[in-house]
Amino acid sequence: MKKLAFVGNTSFSVYNFRLGVMKNFVQAGYEVYAIAPQDQYSELFESESIKYIPLEMNGKGTNFIEDYKLYKNIKRIYSEHRFDFVFHYTIKPIIYGSLACEKLNIPAIAITTGLGYAFIGNGFLKKIVIALYKRTLKKTKEVWFLNEDDKRVFLKNNIVSNSKTFVLPGEGVDVSFFQPQEKQNNTDKFIFLFVSRLVKEKGVEEYALAAKKLKGKYDNIECWVLGKTDVDNPNNVPIEKIMKWDEKKYIKYIESVIDVRSFIANSDCVVLPTYYREGIPRCLMEGLSMERPIITTNNVGCIELIRDSENGLLCAQKDVDDLADKMEKMYLQSDETRKKWGENGRKLILEKFDEKIIINQYLEKLDEYL
Repeated sequence: MKKLAFVGNTSFSVYNFRLGVMKNFVQAGYEVYAIAPQDQYSELFESESIKYIPLEMNGKGTNFIEDYKLYKNIKRIYSEHRFDFVFHYTIKPIIYGSLACEKLNIPAIAITTGLGYAFIGNGFLKKIVIALYKRTLKKTKEVWFLNEDDKRVFLKNNIVSNSKTFVLPGEGVDVSFFQPQEKQNNTDKFIFLFVSRLVKEKGVEEYALAAKKLKGKYDNIECWVLGKTDVDNPNNVPIEKIMKWDEKKYIKYIESVIDVRSFIANSDCVVLPTYYREGIPRCLMEGLSMERPIITTNNVGCIELIRDSENGLLCAQKDVDDLADKMEKMYLQSDETRKKWGENGRKLILEKFDEKIIINQYLEKLDEYL
């Protein structure tokens, strides 16, 4: 039985974004492993017949001694289990996992799920990351991207050759799991829902300030924030700030949950005013799949999903006033218009971002290399 490993910087991301792909490989007769740091999702793999291996890692740290230990640990795990193929996700697993695979002669694919804060600006960190990518991606079979813009960045910086690149249309969403549901609760209120890690570039501060403006005009609007602070990220929004917004009734804070469907179902619009270098935002795909209109920015990744005035509204980046205006515009739309926008969103997901499309592409690539 051939062994496959899926390696990421959190069990949360591996479970939420790749479970469908992994389950499909289990059904196809592969022995499948998830390798990631421990969190509340780690214990869920076993029930899906996926073997879990914990990996100690500071996902956002820049301590090279820690990173060298990470590389040695990954190499040890790979050497012990002798995987037949490895899929790496996010910066550190890609860099140190790809290097370990090169040393052990294990074929691998690197999947960039968005370039993140390391590629914002032109600082020292960006130069270091580019240099590490160039070195460690030499022997990977392919480098995958979730959008064309990220691919262009890699090609422009001569990180990989065009012949090794492949663009995956997002990581897909399980359209049978994220099905349309009627709103059951808070039917007398209009609910905006922000679902994301609580880091500055995701636009949570702009969202809270826009919510403050709307609360001064409309009594029946609520702005929910669902997510957790990313303490390893240098641009983490402190939980104290989130709770202060909650106390002042600008937002309603909901801690991270495993199943977000009930929150999407009981919302009227999903909002992500991000200026982070996204892959393709999962929260927007889930909202669209459940026939909720969206508000988001003309940003990398988001532009793959937003169709202005067709499945939602486009807002300017880092612009509280424009975001508040677009949220108000969404609120003032007729129920029929918002329903039509939601239906258009579901149609887009079915055509381009159904998880089955993504699974087939994984299967085709693995058949090619194994």
